[in-house]
Amino acid sequence: MTVHLPGVTVPQGATVAIRIELTAQANITPFVARQKVTRFVVMEISTQLLGETPELVVGERLCWSVPVVLTSPARGIIGTVGSIAVDATTGELLVDDATVRRMTDDVRHLAERSPL
Repeated sequence: MTVHLPGVTVPQGATVAIRIELTAQANITPFVARQKVTRFVVMEISTQLLGETPELVVGERLCWSVPVVLTSPARGIIGTVGSIAVDATTGELLVDDATVRRMTDDVRHLAERSPL
């Protein structure tokens, strides 16, 4: 499991000790987060998309960050087109219209450059 700490910078040569203590109800497993994202991208963007292995992100909310990849029946995974965060407590997908448009554009560009 990976934990991201947005906004934390470490000076060069510094010795770092990080202790994370978090109390939160994590009702959503990484498996469920991945399923939710896959269902969303298939219904909203393309049937050739799927969610990959989520990473836990600690920030304002405890979230799963689920990478979204473009796939091809002939070639397998072609490339990553973005990621979608899933609230680990509520299961809410934290995605907006701009993210959907950007992923749609990235899918189109990747598909155009990818040989069949």
